[in-house]
Amino acid sequence: MKEIVSGASILLFIQGVGGIINRLTNGGPSWFLVNYIDALQGYEIIASIVLVILGAIIGVGSLKIKDRDD
Repeated sequence: MKEIVSGASILLFIQGVGGIINRLTNGGPSWFLVNYIDALQGYEIIASIVLVILGAIIGVGSLKIKDRDD
Protein backbone atom coordinates (compact mmCIF):
# COMPACT_ATOMS: atom_id res chain seq x y z
CA MET A 1 0.00 0.00 0.00
CA LYS A 2 2.81 2.36 0.89
CA GLU A 3 4.41 1.89 -2.53
CA ILE A 4 1.17 2.69 -4.34
CA VAL A 5 0.62 5.89 -2.36
CA SER A 6 4.26 6.91 -2.84
CA GLY A 7 3.99 6.25 -6.56
CA ALA A 8 0.82 8.32 -6.83
CA SER A 9 2.48 11.21 -5.00
CA ILE A 10 5.47 11.11 -7.34
CA LEU A 11 3.20 11.10 -10.40
CA LEU A 12 1.19 14.07 -9.11
CA PHE A 13 4.36 15.97 -8.25
CA ILE A 14 5.94 15.34 -11.66
CA GLN A 15 2.74 16.28 -13.49
CA GLY A 16 2.58 19.53 -11.52
CA VAL A 17 6.21 20.55 -11.97
CA GLY A 18 6.17 19.58 -15.63
CA GLY A 19 2.94 21.48 -16.21
CA ILE A 20 4.38 24.62 -14.60
CA ILE A 21 7.55 24.42 -16.70
CA ASN A 22 5.50 23.74 -19.84
CA ARG A 23 3.30 26.80 -19.29
CA LEU A 24 6.11 29.16 -18.27
CA THR A 25 8.15 28.24 -21.35
CA ASN A 26 5.11 28.48 -23.65
CA GLY A 27 5.44 24.81 -24.47
CA GLY A 28 2.90 23.14 -26.65
CA PRO A 29 0.58 20.29 -25.82
CA SER A 30 2.49 17.45 -24.28
CA TRP A 31 1.94 14.54 -21.91
CA PHE A 32 1.01 16.83 -19.01
CA LEU A 33 -2.51 15.99 -17.85
CA VAL A 34 -3.61 19.59 -17.23
CA ASN A 35 -3.26 20.47 -20.93
CA TYR A 36 -6.00 18.01 -21.89
CA ILE A 37 -8.74 18.97 -19.43
CA ASP A 38 -10.96 21.59 -21.07
CA ALA A 39 -12.38 22.83 -17.75
CA LEU A 40 -8.88 23.99 -16.74
CA GLN A 41 -8.26 26.19 -19.79
CA GLY A 42 -6.70 29.41 -18.51
CA TYR A 43 -5.97 27.89 -15.12
CA GLU A 44 -3.16 25.53 -16.12
CA ILE A 45 -0.52 27.06 -13.84
CA ILE A 46 -2.87 27.12 -10.84
CA ALA A 47 -3.89 23.51 -11.46
CA SER A 48 -0.24 22.50 -11.79
CA ILE A 49 0.61 24.21 -8.50
CA VAL A 50 -2.26 22.33 -6.86
CA LEU A 51 -0.87 19.06 -8.25
CA VAL A 52 2.58 19.85 -6.82
CA ILE A 53 1.09 20.62 -3.41
CA LEU A 54 -1.10 17.49 -3.44
CA GLY A 55 1.85 15.36 -4.48
CA ALA A 56 3.95 16.76 -1.65
CA ILE A 57 1.19 16.29 0.94
CA ILE A 58 0.48 12.73 -0.16
CA GLY A 59 4.21 11.98 -0.24
CA VAL A 60 4.69 13.20 3.31
CA GLY A 61 1.59 11.28 4.35
CA SER A 62 2.95 8.11 2.78
CA LEU A 63 5.93 8.30 5.10
CA LYS A 64 3.52 7.83 8.01
CA ILE A 65 2.06 4.60 6.59
CA LYS A 66 3.46 1.59 8.37
CA ASP A 67 4.24 -1.52 6.37
CA ARG A 68 2.49 -4.71 7.43
CA ASP A 69 4.50 -7.85 7.86
CA ASP A 70 2.08 -10.41 6.42
